[in-house]
Amino acid sequence: MKKLVYVFIAIGFASYSLLAQDSPKSVRFGVFGRLTPTWYNMPTNNSYSKGGAILGAGFGLNMEFRISDVVSFQSGIGGDFDGGKIKYTYTESMNPANNYATGYIINNTPALVEIKGQNLAANSSISNNIVLGQNTIHALLNRHIHTTYVTLPFVLKMKTKEISGFKYFVDFGGHVDVLASAKADDNTTTGISAASYNNLSIYKDCIPVRVGLNIGAGAEYRLAGTTSVFASLNFVNSFISTVKANSVYNFTGVDSHGNFTYAAQSLKSNGIQINVGFLF
Repeated sequence: MKKLVYVFIAIGFASYSLLAQDSPKSVRFGVFGRLTPTWYNMPTNNSYSKGGAILGAGFGLNMEFRISDVVSFQSGIGGDFDGGKIKYTYTESMNPANNYATGYIINNTPALVEIKGQNLAANSSISNNIVLGQNTIHALLNRHIHTTYVTLPFVLKMKTKEISGFKYFVDFGGHVDVLASAKADDNTTTGISAASYNNLSIYKDCIPVRVGLNIGAGAEYRLAGTTSVFASLNFVNSFISTVKANSVYNFTGVDSHGNFTYAAQSLKSNGIQINVGFLF
């Protein structure tokens, strides 16, 4: 029993020594909030085009590890709510050969129906449900995508020495994001009437991870001791498309056997982060 007590005392002293060596100047913690106008870049495509930006937001925790007097490594964890808008090509004429649309099938829930591995043959479950009125085919006109990501930044922060309480810095690095949710607000047409749907889950149509660039600049102002308030402006983008190359919901045609032509797609996210927070 005494030996066990001595072991705990030794561990306690060792932990205290390690914490004492890790001064506030070498590791800093922080919190932040941000506004993020975001939009999608996409290839030239007859099916869809840019629909505009949305105003996203985010929040999280920072951890800053000092490498030298002017260089730090910064990471942490955050939540980012962003997305973008898309316009879809829709043409309808007297000549069916000139018609063009990106369509999908929606049920009475309402929820999108997966078309991968299915068809519109006379005896298919999709066709039967269309006949029964449980499924409806819609053509997309425009879409507003809302995504939620858990964000992990990996950034080198290079800053000046303090000047009248201010330190100025630049950031360079990247981010890895894990998708938590993907929803769509759609305006559609059946060819006869228009319809709108909100909060349709498109998670299965998305790639669950994105990786991208993070560069920016800002300043921090020392309030007292090691506590500072900071603000920065960062450009972020994604090297990976938000959506899969071939949609599991959307199609651009159906052949004579009822097989779908899956819609090709690529949406790469871009944004400007306006960050404000505290470092301790």
